[in-house]
Amino acid sequence: MPPAQSRSAVKAAGVLILLIVLVGTVIWWSAQGEHGTLEADSATGGVAARAIPIMAANGCSGCHTIKGVPGAKGQVGPRLDASFADRVFVGGVLANNPKNLIRWIRASREINPHTAMPSTGITEQQARDIAAYLYALK
Repeated sequence: MPPAQSRSAVKAAGVLILLIVLVGTVIWWSAQGEHGTLEADSATGGVAARAIPIMAANGCSGCHTIKGVPGAKGQVGPRLDASFADRVFVGGVLANNPKNLIRWIRASREINPHTAMPSTGITEQQARDIAAYLYALK
């Protein structure tokens, strides 16, 4: 093979290897996200996939910035676009666990009458779905 063709073949092989690595990485990251969602669904008894319309319909996006929720750029409540599961507290007063988060989402003012978070009055299942979504955020 002439030197120019040899260099072209090496470049093509390099590009192919890079493409294979890139596709593999995307597949791996996608699987990690699905695994996190399944864990969050299991831990909360909710279904993260149902949460976005629930949050949109109940005004969550008016106060919070929420990753993945269209128009959720609120500045009143804490940002919900990082790894929520790593936080120590919910609402600054409850240990961060699924039971407390579900309680907080439904009836925050019963827990802390001075919070800016309204008691939403949503169903327990809706709160479970939102909790699953928040715990699945990465």
